[in-house]
Amino acid sequence: MEQYLIWLIIALVLLGTEMMLASVYLIAFLLGALTASACAFFGCPLTIQCTLGAIVIIAGVICAYFYRKKIALLNNKISLDNIDEDQIVFVDNILEDGTAKVKYRGALWTAYKADGAPITKGQHKIEKIDGTRLVLK
Repeated sequence: MEQYLIWLIIALVLLGTEMMLASVYLIAFLLGALTASACAFFGCPLTIQCTLGAIVIIAGVICAYFYRKKIALLNNKISLDNIDEDQIVFVDNILEDGTAKVKYRGALWTAYKADGAPITKGQHKIEKIDGTRLVLK
């Protein structure tokens, strides 16, 4: 069997594995195998095939690492935990313990200030949601 066909079979196995696992890193190995296959097709010796394939794999793994790091940063910025941040609520009813009952999203929530200061009546912005309670700025 020709060497380029062996590299193509390896590339197909890596493609199938990548499709099942959805790991970005296997794409680098797939591209390395395809590079080695192209070198074999043009008659390069085995050492050149392996060397160029390894260079492509290393470059691909580095690119995949930075790609995944960038995606992780974007996912943190677009977190659904922050959709309530800076939304405005109106405090009308202050309880004896310093918290307040506010209506937000059609439900009654218990609200308190993050710094522990007493809440005053009026308009406040939401800092975050802590379980079933609103933390106000």
